[in-house]
Amino acid sequence: MTARRVLLAGCGDLGTRLGLRLVDQGHEVIGLRRRVAELPDAFETIGMDLTRFGAPARSRADHPARSDSRLADLDAVIITLTPDEPSRAGYERSYLDGLRGLASVLESQPGRVVLVSSTRVLAEDPTRVIAEDSPIAPESGPGEVLAAAESEAAELFDCLTIVRPAGIYGPGRNRLINAVRRGRPLNHQRWTNRVHRDDLVHGLERLALDPEPPDLVHAVDSLPAQMGVVAAFIADRLGVSVPGHIDGEMPGGKRIDGARFGSLVGDLTFPTYRDGFAAMLTDRS
Repeated sequence: MTARRVLLAGCGDLGTRLGLRLVDQGHEVIGLRRRVAELPDAFETIGMDLTRFGAPARSRADHPARSDSRLADLDAVIITLTPDEPSRAGYERSYLDGLRGLASVLESQPGRVVLVSSTRVLAEDPTRVIAEDSPIAPESGPGEVLAAAESEAAELFDCLTIVRPAGIYGPGRNRLINAVRRGRPLNHQRWTNRVHRDDLVHGLERLALDPEPPDLVHAVDSLPAQMGVVAAFIADRLGVSVPGHIDGEMPGGKRIDGARFGSLVGDLTFPTYRDGFAAMLTDRS
């Protein structure tokens, strides 16, 4: 395969792990984020706050003093932004200002742009299975901003793929395990979807390198499940009691079809939450 030039915009945990996979295959990786000191030496790095360049009140003085030739002739740009706070305003700064800032500093249109969004743009409806052709209907401020970011990205970039992960878990992402261990009550009837971090990184690699990737993919594994079922599996592995159900909580959530993601990646390393959590809990023992 011909070596590609790939920009990782945001370049946190997901971007860094993706970049290391690409470097191992001989590709050129550029990591762009506010603070680059912790990025691997194998990456070229650009220290830049994209939100500064994309904010509505920006001025000429906010733009880079000179162009950066590394931001031209890119084969792919993978955008993995994270909000600086979980509010609507935090999402607007990171996603909307960040996307506009990225578009303003790129020296040319990339061959492919991959935006990591979220299944939060989808409506909660556990009575049906949601696929990529289902309409979006965000029900929260952050979800509305993510939907706006998907639309904005389609306007800014010529060749765009949107990937919507749900419930990313894996090493260092132990929130549900910790909740079960502490016995924190959960909504047992809520439908949930997940994707293991390593499978998501593999999917992003395919989207960056495949010549004709899909325009949209829901990054979820093959087994939606109600929270009570997942919690019971984790509790059994931990040897603790299953946390109780939150009184008054009703069925809800989403059941998302992961067939397209499975076809993209091939054989998932962790095809269900059982495989992923079993591996995590074995590693911790």
